[in-house]
Amino acid sequence: MRDGPSPRREGRLRRIWGRLVRSNDELVADELARAVTATGAQTIAGVRVRDRVVLQGDISSVTIGPRDGGPPRLEASLTDGTGSVALVWMGRRTIAGLEVGRRILVRGTLTVHGGRQVIFNPYYELLT
Repeated sequence: MRDGPSPRREGRLRRIWGRLVRSNDELVADELARAVTATGAQTIAGVRVRDRVVLQGDISSVTIGPRDGGPPRLEASLTDGTGSVALVWMGRRTIAGLEVGRRILVRGTLTVHGGRQVIFNPYYELLT
């Protein structure tokens, strides 16, 4: 006869306790990471600089720049629950349908520019 809870019950209790003590932002990030991984896309945390990547996630910000008359540029931040990467489209000020909260799939080469991960002029598909 065994003493204490069964391993199966202990695992379930640990998951429940983990959800109770975690922040809502952490739970949302975990859910997004699971959804992205289920599609077969790579995770931002799992890619390296100079890799050709296929990423999927949600747009968390969109910025148009520069306002000083320089060449047009549209920047968006892609978040997949494991990290974020900047998407930069040179020569554009708008992309129809690209807005905060939109799910998107991108393909491109991951680089580092100004100390942050960036994909310049990525191929993109608006998903939801």
